[in-house]
Amino acid sequence: MVYWSLLLLFLGSLSCLSPAYAQGTAEDEQRLFAQGPAPAKGDNGKWGFRSSDGSWGVEPKFVEVKPFQEELAAARENTTWGYLDKTGNWKIPPRFSWAGDFSENLAPACEGDRLTGKFGYIDRQGRWAIEGDYIWARPFQEGLGAVKDGGKWGFVNPKGKLVVEPDYDQVQSFSGKLAAVQKGGAPGDKETWFYIKPDGEKAFEKKFAWAGSFYEGMARVQSDDRITGKFGYINLKGELVIPAIYDEASDFRGGRAQVRVGTQTKMIDGQGKSSE
Repeated sequence: MVYWSLLLLFLGSLSCLSPAYAQGTAEDEQRLFAQGPAPAKGDNGKWGFRSSDGSWGVEPKFVEVKPFQEELAAARENTTWGYLDKTGNWKIPPRFSWAGDFSENLAPACEGDRLTGKFGYIDRQGRWAIEGDYIWARPFQEGLGAVKDGGKWGFVNPKGKLVVEPDYDQVQSFSGKLAAVQKGGAPGDKETWFYIKPDGEKAFEKKFAWAGSFYEGMARVQSDDRITGKFGYINLKGELVIPAIYDEASDFRGGRAQVRVGTQTKMIDGQGKSSE
């Protein structure tokens, strides 16, 4: 039995599209359970994990949980977070005020007060691999983790060295060896997003009103204005390969993306042609 409410919630998290536009498929179901049982809320109001056949893989007894990543799932018991294995046993006992997903064998976490404490990265045994020196941290991707220091974002490597200095107001994670970053420009400048390489250098000169991560070699970008600008897609060279004509757009997955113009929603392929 497929739990479509979970599936639609998952699909909604994948894109800027409302879950109402999402359509469940066998591929979506496979993605939902790819890492293991999926988060689900029980009749008792607690959270656990459902297997793909609808049975409880981990009984609902937690205040909050996150999906399994790299065989571990963050879960909150009372006020503290730890990490579960797929049997529901604590792999890393709860001691964190906040815990993020594991990625590339590291997970961002905070042991002090969530509002005033510092964030760093732990390894799979719960030991600090990168000490908590930051006011926020995100999961590693392509060998770099985004960290916030002094109100600005930069990137660290697995040894904790800052390889991109905190200089940006907003950042996306690295994908396709590029990361979208945002830095306020001159007054009235509405195109303040651009892409950098792992060494912090600009990938190309073109800027955007908003820019996303790369999926299957293409990234969503928004033209002209963050509020009214249309969405299109660029390639890794920064070339607009699908025109910015959409009111909403999702990332490419399995060679397709979902887009909306007005009240019309459809799926497109990598050439921008309707795939339905």
